[in-house]
Amino acid sequence: MYKKYLKRSAMVFTVLMLVIGGINFIVDLEEIYLGKILGKIKSSEFSNKLFNSKYGIVADGWNERLIKTTLAKESGNFDCIVLGSSRIMQISSIRNTGNIKNQCNSLLNLGVSGGNIEDISIFSYIVLNNITFPKKVFIAVDPWTLKFNMDARYGAYKEYYNKMNTLLKESKAGNDMFYINKLAKNLFNREYLQRNIKELSKNVEKNTIINLFKRDIIYPKNQFSYQLGYKNAVTLSDASHVYSKEKILEFKNQPIKIGGGSYKISGRAYDNLTLQYLEKIIQVYQKNGVEVNFILVPYHPNVFKKGDTKVVKNFKIVESVIKKFEQKNNLRVYGSFFFYNLGCKNKEFLDFMHPTNECLNRINFSQ
Repeated sequence: MYKKYLKRSAMVFTVLMLVIGGINFIVDLEEIYLGKILGKIKSSEFSNKLFNSKYGIVADGWNERLIKTTLAKESGNFDCIVLGSSRIMQISSIRNTGNIKNQCNSLLNLGVSGGNIEDISIFSYIVLNNITFPKKVFIAVDPWTLKFNMDARYGAYKEYYNKMNTLLKESKAGNDMFYINKLAKNLFNREYLQRNIKELSKNVEKNTIINLFKRDIIYPKNQFSYQLGYKNAVTLSDASHVYSKEKILEFKNQPIKIGGGSYKISGRAYDNLTLQYLEKIIQVYQKNGVEVNFILVPYHPNVFKKGDTKVVKNFKIVESVIKKFEQKNNLRVYGSFFFYNLGCKNKEFLDFMHPTNECLNRINFSQ
């Protein structure tokens, strides 16, 4: 009797896991399973239409890294490219952030959410594998950039990472199982299941279940305020990002924790091997006649109100390391982690680590 119960329970559990995994694999809001396969088919069309769009393309429903790895293949057609995390995704030649047009008549923003050293490596390989190169590359260094394995999402495009490591004659750098484990766990993630079920229900109600497998390119209907946002998130024609109206309002109504800012701040501030790895990437750019500069993006004033916390100490260490790196490698560093070095104000931030364009404009690219 007990054996039958165990067998029945195991079967129920297996079926339940298959259903959960199946929903997450098929609906796949973040396009990391089936969505990635389908998205690859349309990503080239997205890129071509983006460059010719008047007001950009609605970003909702597209895999950010998939789109930007495709866009990177066109980077030789631009004066400048920007690499980094979501903290620099608003830097734009269209908005002329910090007078960046004085250096970059045309710009391509290849920043991705959670972007880390592995993403910088991946995008650099694609950029350097083109027939022509941009004149300048701006690499945004975050407090977590100088450490490996701070984000697993790069693993979706690890083939480029492996190729870059071959080019750099690097044998280490990266853990295949790190991404595979994350991917497997996410198949059975409750939060991802809830989001996918919500999306599935919405399409069933509207009798538009086919939309789950479509990747329509949608344009904003008219010009809109970049400060206030459009009804959806938008990717502008230089691949910079504009948050949706709803997201901007959500940011404004959310209090910013005093002394917060610990996103990806763990362990020591930086790793010497990662610093050496970044230096190798920069040297490849420079050997190919591409000028490289760094960007440091400020954090909200509230992050600093508890004094010399671990977070603030890490900022100081990384910024100091980058300043020394500047002198050694013949490049320039624009900006700072410290809001007061630029004069950014409380209201010029979306949250503790994402400045608005008003603050980003204080990073003066004219100098």
